[in-house]
Amino acid sequence: MPTPLFPFSNDYFEEVSEQELQKHFEAKKDLAGIMMEYFGQNENEKIVAPDTAGVDYYFLEDFLTANMEIDFALIEQDFLKNCKDRLHEFNEVCKFSSLSFRTRKPSYSTHKKIVALIYSGAKLGDSYCVELIKYLYKTYHKPEYNKLKKFRKISTAEIFGLSEDERGGYDYSAMGRILGMCPFMYIEYNNDCSILFKLLLKRRDDWIRYDEELCEYQTVDSDLYAECKTQIDVWFDEEEKAGAHYDRVHEAFYDINDFTSTCLRGRGFSEDYLYHCIDLVFELKHQMTRTLALLKTEHPNKEFTFEQVQKLTNIHNLVEGLADVSDSYETEISYLLGEEVDPLDYEYAQFNPNDITSKNTSKKEVKKAMTTVAPVSNGAIGEEDYINEIAELRAKLHEKEQENMYLRDQYRSAKRSSDEANSLLKKYEEERDELISLREFAYNLEHEEDAPVEEDTLSEMKKLIAEKKIVIIGGHINWQNKLKELFPNWKFISVNAYKTVDGAMLENKDKVYFYTDYISHVSYYKFIAAVRERKIPFGYIGTYNIDKALRQIYQDLIK
Repeated sequence: MPTPLFPFSNDYFEEVSEQELQKHFEAKKDLAGIMMEYFGQNENEKIVAPDTAGVDYYFLEDFLTANMEIDFALIEQDFLKNCKDRLHEFNEVCKFSSLSFRTRKPSYSTHKKIVALIYSGAKLGDSYCVELIKYLYKTYHKPEYNKLKKFRKISTAEIFGLSEDERGGYDYSAMGRILGMCPFMYIEYNNDCSILFKLLLKRRDDWIRYDEELCEYQTVDSDLYAECKTQIDVWFDEEEKAGAHYDRVHEAFYDINDFTSTCLRGRGFSEDYLYHCIDLVFELKHQMTRTLALLKTEHPNKEFTFEQVQKLTNIHNLVEGLADVSDSYETEISYLLGEEVDPLDYEYAQFNPNDITSKNTSKKEVKKAMTTVAPVSNGAIGEEDYINEIAELRAKLHEKEQENMYLRDQYRSAKRSSDEANSLLKKYEEERDELISLREFAYNLEHEEDAPVEEDTLSEMKKLIAEKKIVIIGGHINWQNKLKELFPNWKFISVNAYKTVDGAMLENKDKVYFYTDYISHVSYYKFIAAVRERKIPFGYIGTYNIDKALRQIYQDLIK
């Protein structure tokens, strides 16, 4: 009696999580749909060789075993010795979408890449690669090999039986290995095996989407980033204004940084090794801004202290170095193993291989990449040219998938850098406007007329500016009360109001004025951020004399 398609044991459902059960039910649903499609097709319909991308994906997923990893130096050196001249060809023929460098350690990902090249060479028919992949399968997957070698033709139900796991379910990776090894072991597929090719292709697409979501960049809102930049500036200014030495201001940061250096020296690395690993090292303010922005993105309602941000900035830098090393390692390994160099790298390169001349050398003819089709058939196959064309188009499709994944990753990385750059640009432009206003204020103070304002002129000024929508932020309460008597329609904000800043109170105002001699740094930065966000004109008042203040406002808005 053949093994059932879903051989779950009775106690299986008690041992697995709800999430795992959901995955099995989704797989069953997918398989049921594919089976209905298979049984519904016309018996006389020509069967085209199935798309092997799903099988290839799962073949490579767990082909590496712990024992194979231990021996891999011997495996890769023998492979490179025999196939170093065909690496580019192997790499171009079969593209296997993978983000393993983002999810697994670099050495494992490199070994997996080499296994993919061996597998590609075997699919191309390279005799060494065929024998090598068979030897690896026999040596490191011996129990599975011993079961599979007994078959000369294999059915869907039998493959399900061979790929059962210890819980009574089935293992997609084992299924992929079995389907992938059959051609090399001269085992013929039964007609219904096309169901499994479609199932693994569907599952593969789902897992690729999952990996992309898992490795998506954490984005930071540009306004939040600007707000965090302001907060870091406030903390720096407050500490420096208090007269603290630079090292004392950032004591929490440098304590952790020094410990990191000590740990590196403990492993025989230079104390500044971390900063050689980071592709782009920003100045300290920007490092802390990025850290605070990530913290506020993850915990929007939580408050963080300056000391906490300093300490966590070190962790951020360590992660930055780790990620940059992995990215660089992946790039270099890809080039060494046959990946095409990005055309953009050629644009400004000083090196040109065509300029190198050597005697007694001749150019070797580059062998054109071949394409193969899976040896699955059901009666009469369509025209050979038609079949080959489908296989070639599939290869191109999967190559484009790989290119698209790379481009999406590059886009996300560039977008993150662009967003940060735009946030900084926005911040600097705002600070430039602020600096211009401060310079004008300083100039006016320096050239201020000491002559008293005539009463008739002053009355006219009051009349003209009384209906203007003015907001005064800061200033002593007595000074504010005097202005309130003259201009009851104006808005006056206390210096302590920064704890509950409501930017809506500033909307639709003609101008906002800050009283420079009586306002805290924290209050100022909170309100200037709200002013910038709403693009409201602003200025500064630095005199306690009511008449002089009114003349300044009159000159700004009327004259």
